[in-house]
Amino acid sequence: MEQDAKKRREEELDRFWDIDALIPKRRMPQPVRDTEATEIVLEPPKQEAERISTGSPLRAPHTEAIDRDAPKRHFIPPHTEHEELQRPKPLCEYTPDNALIRRVRIYPWKSNYRYYEGFLHDAEKLWSVRGAECPRVPFFSYVPQYAQMNRDQLEWYLWWRNGVRHGQFADTDYSYLLLYIYELINLSRKTDPADTQRALCELWLAYRNTFHQLDGYLPDWICDHSLIHRLPPPASCTGEHLSAIMAHCSLKEFYVPSGGEDGYVRALLAFCSNYHYRKSKFCVGEHTALFDRVIMGAVKEVSAKMSVDGKLFAAAKMDDSRLLRDAYSGALCAYPIKRRIEVEFCSFSRSHDLRFFITDVVKYAENRIRAHLGVRSRLTVYALSAEVRHLLDDYLDRVLPRRSTAAKKVEEEPAEYEKLYDLPKRELSLSNAAEIERVSWDTTERLVEAFTETEIETDLPADRPPLTEEIAPIKRIPESPARDEERSLEPEDPSHAFAIYLPFLRAVSKLDGVGQRNAARELGLPAEVVADGINALAADLLGDILLEESDSGFAVIEDYREDLNALLE
Repeated sequence: MEQDAKKRREEELDRFWDIDALIPKRRMPQPVRDTEATEIVLEPPKQEAERISTGSPLRAPHTEAIDRDAPKRHFIPPHTEHEELQRPKPLCEYTPDNALIRRVRIYPWKSNYRYYEGFLHDAEKLWSVRGAECPRVPFFSYVPQYAQMNRDQLEWYLWWRNGVRHGQFADTDYSYLLLYIYELINLSRKTDPADTQRALCELWLAYRNTFHQLDGYLPDWICDHSLIHRLPPPASCTGEHLSAIMAHCSLKEFYVPSGGEDGYVRALLAFCSNYHYRKSKFCVGEHTALFDRVIMGAVKEVSAKMSVDGKLFAAAKMDDSRLLRDAYSGALCAYPIKRRIEVEFCSFSRSHDLRFFITDVVKYAENRIRAHLGVRSRLTVYALSAEVRHLLDDYLDRVLPRRSTAAKKVEEEPAEYEKLYDLPKRELSLSNAAEIERVSWDTTERLVEAFTETEIETDLPADRPPLTEEIAPIKRIPESPARDEERSLEPEDPSHAFAIYLPFLRAVSKLDGVGQRNAARELGLPAEVVADGINALAADLLGDILLEESDSGFAVIEDYREDLNALLE
């Protein structure tokens, strides 16, 4: 009995965890077995019913003529029409002095909030307070506010802020820096907007190397502040700093300068080229300044000659873009300062035609620099028109002198350890040669006498003079004219060296790409390999390559066209 009770108890405990036993059983409905057909009557639409009742023919729908010259209207779906009617009107709308930005609209924030009013009140109260000198106190907060600091931290913040206002950027914690940025943003209505823009730029330039997080926030916040207050791009961001602030801003077009010494050049090279010349293995050391000067000048020359009012962007085919974003996203910002920004702009960095064009200009300029430095390799230039090539050649001829065709290689002075391996320089003398031969035969005779017991066979010449006799001076036998011509030190005729390549070179002189491929096929080689062989021979004879790639296969370098014509005559 005890065993049965124990067993029932264990079964009850096991069933305690059985959830399915607690859920009531569901009865499955029985399937309907009625398979008879059911007639369904569909009523025609009202207009169709009237047509059928009257017997009128079906009319074609009315069509309206489409005016293709009429301005395009934005389609508004029916269910969103009331949203368009309730859309808030912009606080201001303007067109900035920027060739890339068409229009800027500033909207109020969509909903009111009060949870940053205390911070705004404290910032207004502490704005004019000057701090006294005190030791640095650590402070950390993800969203720093005045209420989170104790007295010592507040005193250090006021002292550090006073130094920053006078251009003294002392080391501090990131939270202090972020608090001052929030203070500048929230008090932008009560201060001069230009001074706020300058202060934000100075903070970014002074502390970006220490706090890399600033690159993810300040470039966009400076842009938002400038657009809201109708300010131009900051003048303090130039050169390398301009490229850096553009790289970390979502609206790069705002920072593109409309004038100045470089104009659009830095923006083009940084964000509108698939090839970065600074990464070239030849742009090193003392050549870096040459690359910067020539390539930037080439892009600037093309931009000035082939665009409207000196602005290449104005002539490029680029689609308009629209950006709608929240101002000061991620910052502690009170409701009176918060805005929503809408920008209609022309994105130069997304234009494929302009990107390919600038890439070819950079490569073409670097090829000329390589030729100037004596480098044989060249970059491939895909689609530059003859007009652009002519403009670039006119500029590059002024800044890069052409290499002379008769340039001689300068022999470098050998190192000290190499001089130890040089042979002594002696004049050619027949008497010295006879003495060397006599000493050699004496050495041979001693070796033969030393190994006579081993019966080593020697292959001494039968007409060898006696070893004891003195050898008479050797007389020079005159050689045949053909032999003298063969041993001549004069360089070989270039036409002989290029004999097998003459059909290919004739096709090159005519810019006949099909003929080049056919000539290379006769040699059983690709056209590129044939061109490399010709350039290798030309480098030995002329000191430079002869051919370069073009739109129609290979073409002769203009400096050596006369040499090629003389070779083909």
